[in-house]
Amino acid sequence: MSGDNYTINCPNCKAVLPVYGKAMTLAMTCPKCHTYFRTGKWNNEHVNYHRKDAPVALPMGSKGTIDDTIYRVMGFVIKRDDAYGFEWHEYLLFNPFKGYAFLSEYNGHWNFVWPIESGPVDAAKTDRHLYLDGDTFDLYQKASARVVYATGEFFFDVVGMTATTKTREYISPPYLCGAEESQDSLLWFKGEYITRKEVAEAFKVDVAKLPKQEGMGYTQPRTNALLTALIIPATIIAIVIAFAILMYARGTAQNKIVLKTEFNTKNLKDQKVFVTPTFTLEGSEKSLELEIYVPLQNDWFFGEFSLINETTGDEYNFTKEIEFYSGSDSDGLWMEGSTYGDALLSRIPGGRYHINIYPDLSSGHDHGISITVRRDVVHASNFWILFFAFAAYPAIFFYRRHLTERKRWEESDYSPYHSDDDE
Repeated sequence: MSGDNYTINCPNCKAVLPVYGKAMTLAMTCPKCHTYFRTGKWNNEHVNYHRKDAPVALPMGSKGTIDDTIYRVMGFVIKRDDAYGFEWHEYLLFNPFKGYAFLSEYNGHWNFVWPIESGPVDAAKTDRHLYLDGDTFDLYQKASARVVYATGEFFFDVVGMTATTKTREYISPPYLCGAEESQDSLLWFKGEYITRKEVAEAFKVDVAKLPKQEGMGYTQPRTNALLTALIIPATIIAIVIAFAILMYARGTAQNKIVLKTEFNTKNLKDQKVFVTPTFTLEGSEKSLELEIYVPLQNDWFFGEFSLINETTGDEYNFTKEIEFYSGSDSDGLWMEGSTYGDALLSRIPGGRYHINIYPDLSSGHDHGISITVRRDVVHASNFWILFFAFAAYPAIFFYRRHLTERKRWEESDYSPYHSDDDE
């Protein structure tokens, strides 16, 4: 250190270097010869980090504002995981009043990280979860790493400390919490996801110059957090409202029998058609239900129906098939199908009507056919259509959320979805 100017001579190339951290700086990299050294404790075991393509996106000495605090970029390191070889970037930030913090970047995803005084030590050492500030954090990774590139100034021997430190990280997106532990120290830290755009705005750099995002960040916030919290209550409310409307509609519907008649296929004429008596539908457009009964036994019935307005000549055509089979086998008695069928027509105007029925039976045997026509009928089927429509959206939403969470945990050895993959 040289006087009050806070400069130091590089032990390798002897260049005079300004020291922005002043007496707090304990290690640094010479910007001229790229030698990393510990200030005041040089032991000739220097490390050279000359690398032309070092991806330093935030220039050393630049300033940025995060959470209303102005930080100076002091140092930058690239760390490599010993087990899997993946690399991530860390920027050391400093504010004279708040102290130091970090910006960590991996695959274009950023976390703002700061040290905390203490953490739930016992839970972190023994469990896959820890609890802090009301949040539950899940173990994401345990890592040992080494520094493969360093530039700038540091308030600790970042190279030596990283080589002897084991890190545990727990996540509760968008937050993370963890500890860096060595033989003689334990540092707890907490962090929060910060977007690429927010980093660019904070340090006034072109967002295009920051690393591009790849995949999903392990602390990237869950999308539609408010929707996630509200979707189940909102769906329940919608279903309850739909059910209440169904009950009200059923209570106010006429459900009036306007025709009840019977036919027998042995009475069919050459035209092979039954014509019902005329019946009157009162009021404006309302629903109409036909109930059909054919006493079948191991047989089927098919009919074409034409509801005809005798005043306007308008026709409403539909078909209906009924089948019923029964018997016995080694498993006992069995039955399939039904001797009843129904058809619901909506929005049929008032007027005088009759129905033409063109029947067909597979066996050619004579059968009786009973027809009952009801006016202004409310079917529960409408409710069930709404029920499944309402339920489909949260089902799809949470399934997509499940896939997103699986993706978040793809690079973790502690993924809660590993058991799914093994099946």
